[in-house]
Amino acid sequence: MKAQEKADKTAIKLRFAAALYKALSNSSIESFRKLAKEAGMEPSHIQKISVGQLDVTLTTSIAIAHALGMSFTELANAYDRVTEEDIQEFIQILVAQKKNKGKAKLPLSPPKKAGKKKKSGK
Repeated sequence: MKAQEKADKTAIKLRFAAALYKALSNSSIESFRKLAKEAGMEPSHIQKISVGQLDVTLTTSIAIAHALGMSFTELANAYDRVTEEDIQEFIQILVAQKKNKGKAKLPLSPPKKAGKKKKSGK
């Protein structure tokens, strides 16, 4: 078996980031910052993962899955279900965020699905 090319690794990281974005939008967690807190990680670490800049270890993946209220298997299935269209939409979101850097900020968290209740109690 040949070693993965750099482009293959980049594609895997981007696909994982797209899956994480979708999983977060379907969870009760409202931001990547809150995800980092729940997973016991630094926000900057989650931020790098969330944009496909960082390889994710197994232990990190499991911590992220548990913080999202899902099993590692469910997170892996979310990764497997990411389509090319999902990746292209995710890339557009990243490009829009980069264009708006230093300007009016886009939401740091994915949009919640219609009909979901937000947590109250602040």
